[in-house]
Amino acid sequence: MLVQQVMPVRAWDEVITCTVLGDSIAKGYSSDKVNKIKCYGRIVTEQLAEENEAYFDYQNYTKNGLDTAGLNEKVLSRDTVKRNLNKSDIVLITMGSNDLLNEFKHVSQQILNSNTKFRSANQALSELQEGVKKNPLTILKIVDALSNWDYGSFETEWMKAMETVSQQKKENAQVIVTNIYNPVYNMELPGTLNKVVENIIGNMNSIIEKRASDYGYQVVDLFNSSIVAFVQGDGLHPSQEGQELIAGMVYKLVEDPDSREDVLEEDSQSVDGGAVKGEAQDKTGGQAENRENAAAPDAESENVKQMQENQAGKTENEKNLTDKQSGQQEHSRRADWLGIAAGVILAASGICLLYLMNRKKKG
Repeated sequence: MLVQQVMPVRAWDEVITCTVLGDSIAKGYSSDKVNKIKCYGRIVTEQLAEENEAYFDYQNYTKNGLDTAGLNEKVLSRDTVKRNLNKSDIVLITMGSNDLLNEFKHVSQQILNSNTKFRSANQALSELQEGVKKNPLTILKIVDALSNWDYGSFETEWMKAMETVSQQKKENAQVIVTNIYNPVYNMELPGTLNKVVENIIGNMNSIIEKRASDYGYQVVDLFNSSIVAFVQGDGLHPSQEGQELIAGMVYKLVEDPDSREDVLEEDSQSVDGGAVKGEAQDKTGGQAENRENAAAPDAESENVKQMQENQAGKTENEKNLTDKQSGQQEHSRRADWLGIAAGVILAASGICLLYLMNRKKKG
């Protein structure tokens, strides 16, 4: 596939200012605690500064295990964070994975009736697998509990966070968020649980994407990228190659803000963190995007009016088609859940039948 080189369309100040918000993915978490991981936000900022012969001011307000509620309570409530948002040219956000993982750990703890406070998804999964071995019907309870998770709480917290960012950010600042990839993709989930997790992530990503126009941010599509092939030994956090992959996708949107929001990795350029002129002192202000707006014509011809009317009719037809497709997708989702439930019930019935037959033989 030929990739057309993206030419810079932005003019920058002497100092490029970037603020990063989010969880351990945005932090650049290292699972072995030995090899340092440079996070995608730092890579993007350094690359921009180097290529534009500018200084950079980089602020990273990320925290391991942070969910959207924590982002609101522990990060966005701080005056320091608000001040940095107010002067940043770029705001990068990665959130949502811990909302899912925390729910998974909570449900597992409740259903397994365990007093253990699971510190990781791997720990919860290990306990869950043991529980399923002892009682195969446990998986049915897990599936049911996760399927009934209240997305409303996630959406409320997400909207609250995006509202704060949109109010505090500098005018014309670019806000880019990454959607959620499957954090347990490389883990062996029992039964149909992986299908359930994929559906949950799809619903969470729908919330992120549908709110983009409301709060003026762009979405980088990690879910449909190959990021899960570039993770560390824990099977969850991006390796250095994974961080660079994310950086490449983000960088394209920064260089060309009018490009597609669901940037795919095939269209991204590899980004290597290079030397920059140095850390800048705190400076306020910034230069807005330098774009020329074409002047509107004084009058429109009849042909143009006719074209606009035709386009309006076309748009209405497309809207009707979209509504119809949405209904079909909803029907398909319901069918998926019914299929999952039926499969689990059938498996459970088979296990019970075998148990009774063996018991009868022993008797």
